[in-house]
Amino acid sequence: MRKALYAMMVVALLGLIACAKPPQAEIDAAKAALQAAKAAEAAIYAPESLKAVTDKEAALDTELATQQNKFFKSYKVATQLTSELKQLAEKAKADAAAGKEKAKGEAEAAIVAAETGIQMAVETLKLAPKGKGSQADIAAMQGDIDAATTAIGEAKADMTAEKYLDAKSKAENVKAQAEKVCSDVKAAWELKFPGKTFPEVKLPEAPAPAAETK
Repeated sequence: MRKALYAMMVVALLGLIACAKPPQAEIDAAKAALQAAKAAEAAIYAPESLKAVTDKEAALDTELATQQNKFFKSYKVATQLTSELKQLAEKAKADAAAGKEKAKGEAEAAIVAAETGIQMAVETLKLAPKGKGSQADIAAMQGDIDAATTAIGEAKADMTAEKYLDAKSKAENVKAQAEKVCSDVKAAWELKFPGKTFPEVKLPEAPAPAAETK
């Protein structure tokens, strides 16, 4: 009797092991967290965090496939991997939000610096020595300023579209372009007037805000 009961218990236990199922609800939740991280643009603003998530996802998928091919299945490791995947995905989403906010601030600062650079280039170009053979150079530098002004408009459009890394890159290029105009004017000045100090360039004062009417 005891042997028969024991045999029945063993068969029942083997049946439970053989019919073990993956923690599908938890897996679905973890995968959804991963999609949320991707939607938060983790690939752009938190690529390292996202890589940790996709690596963990690959490990989970491998473990699930391994257990699927076994007669005696165990999803203990898969359950642990699923938990880790969800935690990493949530972290990636948070890191993406923080990275995006940081990029926004950096882009805004870069645009301000670029606009100041353009203003400086405009005022500096006014001091370019004029004479025979210089008009073409001045026209070329004015063209650079015009191109920089167009580019800063594009950078602002990127800001509106929340493409902060693109906006920052364009603004930094504009600043470098404006600085080159200033450098070229100074070089031409020193060549034209050796030994003389280049005049101080002052930016025009911003107009005062209009007074509020009561």
